[in-house]
Amino acid sequence: MSNGVSSALKNGGEVYNEEVDDALALLPQYLRVYVNHYHDDFYIAKSFDPRLVAQLMVEGFLPIAGSSRYLLPKLHVERCVLQLRPQSNLHISKSTRKKSKRFQLSINEAFDDVVAGCHQQHGINWLFPPIVSAFRTLQKETIQYGDCQAQLVENGSFQPSGAIPMRFYSIEIWNAETGALAGGELGYSVGGIYSSLTGFSREDAAGSVQLAALGKLLLQCGFLHWDLGMEMEYKRQLGAELIGRTDFVREVHRTRVEDKYLVLRCNGRRNAKEIIDFDRPDIASAANKKPRSGSKHERATKDGGAKKRPHKDDK
Repeated sequence: MSNGVSSALKNGGEVYNEEVDDALALLPQYLRVYVNHYHDDFYIAKSFDPRLVAQLMVEGFLPIAGSSRYLLPKLHVERCVLQLRPQSNLHISKSTRKKSKRFQLSINEAFDDVVAGCHQQHGINWLFPPIVSAFRTLQKETIQYGDCQAQLVENGSFQPSGAIPMRFYSIEIWNAETGALAGGELGYSVGGIYSSLTGFSREDAAGSVQLAALGKLLLQCGFLHWDLGMEMEYKRQLGAELIGRTDFVREVHRTRVEDKYLVLRCNGRRNAKEIIDFDRPDIASAANKKPRSGSKHERATKDGGAKKRPHKDDK
């Protein structure tokens, strides 16, 4: 619906809600056994199974929890999205650039500490134990195998036609002098889209530096879009714009196949200013002139001890 406004229309003497009709149409048929439309942007499910959470992610839903009993996948009527390629709209202030030298960025080093930081700053909010457990499972699988496997189910079908990788991350920002955790966030990627879930900061400028460094790292790794969820002023200031949910879901379905090998990497703790100032025009020209596997995008190589995923028939 334009402007996210629902309209009640009369048809044959009955009143129906066009936005609800649109919401149902965007819920794939094969998921309707487990998920129902709840109200407005929200859907509802009674399961926190990590496989269901991953499946919702690859269909464009942002999974949050309404309580310890109910999963509330959200499909925003309008999504706040920052374009990274082909032309980056990322804006970083001079003040943030200057302060960034005080911090280091890392990926997947401190999941539980990031969750604790979010709880400390925001309360439980929607990070209830069952969804934290699901996220932890997906993050561990990402570290161990390089990705989490969801099913590719074509529109209108109930049978999977392939697999889609999604990846879960904790992002950490550290005080470079003391080594203390200064902030961080939880997020995940599907194809060329990285989605931010929630975050926190404990030090002045830590939050803005984390966002700036993460944005540049996403750009360096070849990502196309940064999904920031609901609209907020600081997201607009970063360069994000609103996208209707039908267009957003269409882009998720495209990129989850075409850009499925894109991986967010940091290679240990890196100085945030180094990341922010490291502008390279092409993903193929990697740091230190080291070649990357794959012809167009960075491939999901199993570095850092990632193992081969066991086949379901393996003993």
